[in-house]
Amino acid sequence: MMKAYDDLLTRYADIRKLGLAGSILMWDQNTYMPPGAVEMRGEQQALIAGIAHERLTSNRMGELIRECSSMKDMSPEQASIVREIERQYRRASAIPERIVKELSGLEPVATQRWVQARKMSDFSIFRDSLEKMLSLKREVAELIGYDDIPYDALLDEYEPYMKSRMVREIFGNLRERLIPIVRSISDAVEPGDESARGDFPIPKQESFFRMILERMGYDFNRGRIDVTAHPFTSGSMDDVRVTLRYDENDIRPGLFGTIHEGGHALYEQGFLKEHYYTPLAEPISLGIHESQSRLWENLIGRSVGFWKAFFPLLQEAFPVMKNRNLEDFHGAINIVRPSPIRVEADEVTYSMHIMVRFEIETELMDGKLDVDDIPQVWNEKYEKYLGLELRNDSEGCLQDIHWAMGAVGYFPTYALGNLYSAQFYDRALESIDGMEESISRGEFSSILGWLRENIHQKGKLHTAEELVEKVTGHPLTEDHFISYLKRKYSSIYGITL
Repeated sequence: MMKAYDDLLTRYADIRKLGLAGSILMWDQNTYMPPGAVEMRGEQQALIAGIAHERLTSNRMGELIRECSSMKDMSPEQASIVREIERQYRRASAIPERIVKELSGLEPVATQRWVQARKMSDFSIFRDSLEKMLSLKREVAELIGYDDIPYDALLDEYEPYMKSRMVREIFGNLRERLIPIVRSISDAVEPGDESARGDFPIPKQESFFRMILERMGYDFNRGRIDVTAHPFTSGSMDDVRVTLRYDENDIRPGLFGTIHEGGHALYEQGFLKEHYYTPLAEPISLGIHESQSRLWENLIGRSVGFWKAFFPLLQEAFPVMKNRNLEDFHGAINIVRPSPIRVEADEVTYSMHIMVRFEIETELMDGKLDVDDIPQVWNEKYEKYLGLELRNDSEGCLQDIHWAMGAVGYFPTYALGNLYSAQFYDRALESIDGMEESISRGEFSSILGWLRENIHQKGKLHTAEELVEKVTGHPLTEDHFISYLKRKYSSIYGITL
C-alpha cells in the first residue's frame, strides 16, 4: 500500500511542477513578455496545461487514488493528501482535454482583448472573447456537476466545498450590517487625503516598499518584486513573484499594494519544505489566501500602531512628508468613500463591489443574463449598492482581468477573505501577549509566527470551514469584521457606530 502512496506523491509532484511552470509563464506574460508573443504564449500554456491534465486524469492515477483511499491507519496528513488529490482528479477527469486546451489557448488572447477594450473603454472589443470564455465555463460546470446551480461547480475551484447558497446568505447578512455603517460614515466629516498626496518619486517608493516587505518577513532570496498594471502574486515556495504598481503623486496605491501582495507572498513562502509539491504545500482556498493579504494590509497596515513605527521612516524617505502628522496620515489612508474601482475601494465598501460581481456571474451561468447586457446591469447595480453613476466601461465592467483569465467564481473569495481575516486577527490577539505593542515597534515575528503555525504550515490539511473552527473556535461569521469596522471608524470619524 505504501508503494502506491509513494507513487501517487511522485506523480502528483510532477503535475504540480508543471502548474508552477505555467504560473511563471503567466507572470512573464504580465510583466516582460512582448505583446507580439501572445499567441505563441497561448500555445505554450495550452501544451503545459494539456500535459498536466493528461497526467492527472490518467488511468494509473485513478488506480493509485482508489488504492490509497482504501488504506487503513493513514495519518491525518496522508488522508488529507489523498483526499485533495482525489478531488482534483475527479474534477479534472470530468473535463476532456479538448476543453482544457481551448481554455488555456483562449486565456492569453482574451486577456489581450481585455487590455485593448479597457484602454479604449469599449466593451465590444472584449465581448466575443468573453462570450466564448463563458460558454466554455458553462460547459465545464455541466461536466463537473453541481447540486444547486452551475455556479457552484466553478466556485468550488476557488473556495472548495463552499456553495453559492452559503455565499448568498453570508453576503446578505453582511450587506444588511454594512449599509447603516456606510450611511453613518457618509454623514460624518471626512478626513482629508492631502497627507498621502504629493511628490513620491518611484525609485524611493521602491526602496521604501522593499524595506517594509523585508520587515514583514518576505524572503527576497526566494522572491522578487516587479511592476505591472494589475498587481498580483504568483509562484510558490522557493520562487514567489510579487508585482506592484506605483503612483508618483499618491503613496497609497503602491504602499498598500505592497503590504497586500506581501501577505499573499508570505503565505506562499510559509509552507514546510518536507511538504513541497504535495497538497500540504498549497493554500486551502483563495478566501483563506485573501485573508492573509487583507489581514496584513488592513488590520495591520492601516492601523495606527503600524504607523507609529513606520511614519517617522516615511518622513525620512520622502521630504514632502516632513511637516505632516501621523493623525492626518492615518485618516488619509482610511477614508471611506464609494469608488467605482474595486481595487481602489476602502475596506468598508469593498464587499459591495464583490456582491455586484457575484450576482452578475451567477446570472450569466444560469443563462438569465446575456453578455451584451453586462455593461448596463453592472452600472445599474453600482448605482443601487454604492450610489454611483459610472462614466464608461473602463471604470465599469472592464476594470477586472478575472473573466479574461476564465476565473469565473473567483470574486466571492475576496469578500470571504475580509471575514476570515478579522476572525483570525481577533484570535491571534487573544493568543499572543503584547501583539499590538510589537506591531507598534515594527516587529512582526510574533504575528507571522502565529500565522505560520496555525495557517500557512497546515497547507490543505483541513478544509477552510474546518480550519476556521479549529483556529478560532467557531464557524465563519461577519461579527468580527463588523466589530472591527465599528471600533476603527468610530475613532477615525469621531462618531458612534
